[in-house]
Amino acid sequence: MATIAIVSLVLTSSARSEDTLNIDKSFGAVSGWDVGFSKSVGGCLAAATYRDRTTVWFGFAGDKPSAYIAFTNPRWASVEVDGQYDMQLVMGRTRWNGQFVGFARDTEKGVFSGNLKTEFMVELAESGGVGVFLNRNRIAALSLDGSRRALEAVLACQKAFMTAQSDTRDEGSTETKPKRSATSSGTGFYVSGNGHIVTNNHVIAECSTINVMPPGGTPVRATLVAKDKTNDLAILKTPSSPPAVPGLRTQMRLGEAVYVFGFPLTGILSTSGNFTAGAITATTGMEDDTRLAQISAPVQPGNSGGPLLDKYGNVVGVIVSKLNALNVAAATKDIPQNVNFAIKSIMAKNFLDTSGVVTSGTVSSRELQPEAIADLAKSFTVQVVCN
Repeated sequence: MATIAIVSLVLTSSARSEDTLNIDKSFGAVSGWDVGFSKSVGGCLAAATYRDRTTVWFGFAGDKPSAYIAFTNPRWASVEVDGQYDMQLVMGRTRWNGQFVGFARDTEKGVFSGNLKTEFMVELAESGGVGVFLNRNRIAALSLDGSRRALEAVLACQKAFMTAQSDTRDEGSTETKPKRSATSSGTGFYVSGNGHIVTNNHVIAECSTINVMPPGGTPVRATLVAKDKTNDLAILKTPSSPPAVPGLRTQMRLGEAVYVFGFPLTGILSTSGNFTAGAITATTGMEDDTRLAQISAPVQPGNSGGPLLDKYGNVVGVIVSKLNALNVAAATKDIPQNVNFAIKSIMAKNFLDTSGVVTSGTVSSRELQPEAIADLAKSFTVQVVCN
């Protein structure tokens, strides 16, 4: 069993507990969870209230944000403020033991634990439900439906908040700071047995060096062959030969099933790759851009440049972006879900042809099970690391 570390970062005796865990600026609802920003906590959070009046809160707090989780209920009158509680969270077959701090919020009492690893938050969100036990007595049994999407929205909110804070500090500083090396990453996929890889131009645009890494493999240096800023495409070359090369299917149909494989949210999600499913929801992009298709398969930062696959394992597009949920939320008071885009494979095929790259994959017409498509995608998809 794992242990949850505790911190009184937010809910200390010196803080006004009624000011904590409030959503001061709402970005709307995501799958039944309210998502927003808390000024007093100093970070983004999500909350959902259940029939038994228990509210689950999770988010990030502090200048160097750490994850936390809290449970509140107006019926928990016996909870002592600043009291220490050994509790257990049961998520399927996983049991997490941890020490929580008691606190008061308006007419509610609750318990809080912080300094949590983001991996724990991901596991919690993917569990589907949680049992909350105090002294071996279950005090709540909660469904966590929609919590993964809520966590994704909180992570996106927190990233935007941290970026805005960094920009504000930089603008207000007159000091000359040494330029630091930065690392970013995206996804790419092989298109030839000679080591050619397609990715997005924005993935490699700021790179001084580029490395690619297959799932569970070692990094291999890549060189830039060609780039197309207008269509956001780039071609890389490595000395490696992939185990498989996908066919590029240049047609797609509205409503057909599609799959995404890539390396989103580096350092948070699995290093072995992430596989999601969805459908073609529109055959054009924003403002009827015919170069793009809209998809419902979930994508996150880091998926850019990865393959969009059909049910035969062919590549029908190159993942390029997702709708900026925070901007839309600010305008509409609602967070859009699964509005993502891919560059059509015909654009990639034309770019490869004009760059003199001969593709070696063959378009398949044999339908595969999703797990077989995931295995196939793993064989020709790589993480693109930009330094």
